[in-house]
This record gives sequence, C-alpha cells and structure tokens, in this order.
Amino acid sequence: MSMQQPPNESGASGSTKAERTPRFRAGLLAKTTLTLLIVGLGPLLAFGVITLAQQRTSLRGEADKSLQTNAEHISAQVGEWFDKNVRVLRTVVTLPAVTAMQREEQTKVLVAVKKAYPWMYLVFTIGLDGKNIARSDDLPLVDYSERAYFKDIVTGGKDLSWETVLGKTSGKPSLLIAIPIRVNGALVGVLAAGMTIEETSRSIANWKSGSTGFAFLVDEQSKVLAHPREDFVLAQRKLAEHPMIKAFHSDNKAHLLSFPDDGKTTLGYVHGDKSGWAVVVQQSEDELLGPLHTTATVGIGLLIAAVLLVVASGLVFSRLLVRPLVEMTAAADRMSMGELNTPIQWKGHDELSKLARSLERMRKSMRAAMARLSG
Repeated sequence: MSMQQPPNESGASGSTKAERTPRFRAGLLAKTTLTLLIVGLGPLLAFGVITLAQQRTSLRGEADKSLQTNAEHISAQVGEWFDKNVRVLRTVVTLPAVTAMQREEQTKVLVAVKKAYPWMYLVFTIGLDGKNIARSDDLPLVDYSERAYFKDIVTGGKDLSWETVLGKTSGKPSLLIAIPIRVNGALVGVLAAGMTIEETSRSIANWKSGSTGFAFLVDEQSKVLAHPREDFVLAQRKLAEHPMIKAFHSDNKAHLLSFPDDGKTTLGYVHGDKSGWAVVVQQSEDELLGPLHTTATVGIGLLIAAVLLVVASGLVFSRLLVRPLVEMTAAADRMSMGELNTPIQWKGHDELSKLARSLERMRKSMRAAMARLSG
C-alpha cells in the first residue's frame, strides 16, 4: 500500500504567489500601435537625419568655397598690382637714357615715369658704389649702399628685390622695388621705385563679409600691409604666430583652417603669391554656417511635427482597428456568462463585419436553444 504524500506547502505557496503576481502583457492595442509607429517613424527619422547631414555637408562646402574664392580673388589683385609695377620698371631699365647712367638723361625719364604712375612717389637710380645718381624729385642725393634691396642686387646677384616699409611722409605702407641696370649683361647700376600701396591696402581693409568676416595682407616677413585695424598697419605688426600665417609660411601653400579667435571658432583661408605675400580671409563659423542652423532648426521642427502626426495617426488608426475586436470579445464574454439578449451589430462588409454577423447568429442560436430547454 502506498502512502499519499501531502502536498508540498512551499510549492503550493509559490504557485499561489505566481498566480497572484501580475505580469505585464502587451495587449493587441499596444502591439498594433507600436507596429504602426515603427513602420511610420523608421523611414521618416532616417530620411530626416540623412537630409540634415547632407545639408550640413553642402552648406559647409559652400562656406569653405566662399572663403577660398574671396582669398584667391584678393591675392590675384595684389599679385597683378605687384607684377604691373615690376613690368614698368623692367621696361624703363631697357631705355638708352637709363643705361647710359647719365644724371640729366635719367632724371627726364624718372620724372616722366612718376608722372605716368602717380602712386610711385619716388623713382631713382643708384650707382654700383651705392650713391644716388638721379631722382624723380628735387631732394638731395642719398647714399643707399646700406639698403637691403641694393645689396640684394649688387652683392646677391638678384634680378629683383623688394622691401615693404612705412612711408615717413605719408605714414602709409609702401613698397620699394629694385631691379638691376645691365649693359651687354654687365651690371652698371640699380633702378628702384618707392610706391604707396594705399589703394590696394584700402580695398583689402574695407572688404567685409557679414559682421565678422574680414581680410588682411602680410608680406613675406609676416608684417601687416593691410588690415581693418589701422594700428596694426601703422606699427607694421608681425602676425607670424597667427594660425593662418603660420600654416602658410610652413610650406608656402594655401590652407583652409578652423581656429579659435576671441573665444569664437573661426574659419579662415590663406592664399599666397610668388613674392611670399599672403592674403587671409576669415569669418566666424557661426555666421558662416548661419543658414545651416536655420535649415536645421526648420528641419528639426518639421521632423518633430511629422513625428507627432505619425504618433497621433498611429494611435487613432490602431484604436479603429482594435476597437471592433475588443467589442466582439466583450460580447463573447457576455454570451459565455448567459447574457444573450444584447444584439451584436456591426456595419460594413469586411472580415470584422463577417465575424460580428457570425457571433450574432451564434447568439440567436444559443438563445433559441436556451428557450427550448426552458420550455
């Protein structure tokens, strides 16, 4: 005879607790809503993110291109102005009146050159001993033997030398260009001209883009030749440590850089010419990318509106889909509890309507059966 084991109290207790512990189960409404949201929001969010990323890349490229174009344009103007003056001097130095190294003859030519090119405030010649031979003005002759440009031509053998200085009279940045005077290949003297770069300097200093964009020009020694800040020009301040100038003089190549300036992230482009002069164009990144911020704000706003619309639509349509099933389930529960007097009605010709009519027929059949049993 086998003895019946008493029920395991701990097991029974555990079972009871398990039965009483509510479990979260996602209903049909929640599942339907979640499915609709995933299907609707997934492509929408992906499209929004990709579009904004592409817009950012496009606008950043346009900003970079704008800086580059402006810097190259200004640099080309400066280079053309420099080359123009060199071409003038190279033409003058071939004239017999200049190569003869006679003061009276040279003076006539130098005065004519100054008259034709008024930005040349002084045109003069120097003998091999460094002494002034002829000048385009009436000032006394000067000894130029210690000047760097004279030494570059006579001692260094260069075909071109220049120096940027601050004019003692005008107080404006000036350029002094010197070239050799040769006869049958032999060096006989030096032709030089001092010229103001005021017009060129002013056009660069006055260049503006928005409220933070500006341009400046430095020579091969990083001395400021043109800048919105006039004190930089008058002091011929050296900007060798400026990120853009430092980058250019490291390899004499153009650079596009992002760097901090007065606590703001700034984008800049530097472009140089064959003489070693460099033009820098820079502007605040926030201002340059302002259209991007506007586009992003509008895009995000539209994306949020679309998300809310999709969520609202998902909730509404999921309820429309699930509500008939909920009502039919309630009707089936009433029928199972013996409540057979409430008709089940549903309009339409879809599958849910067919199910409703089937339940209605079942209710009528069960009601008739119950009536027969009662009779």
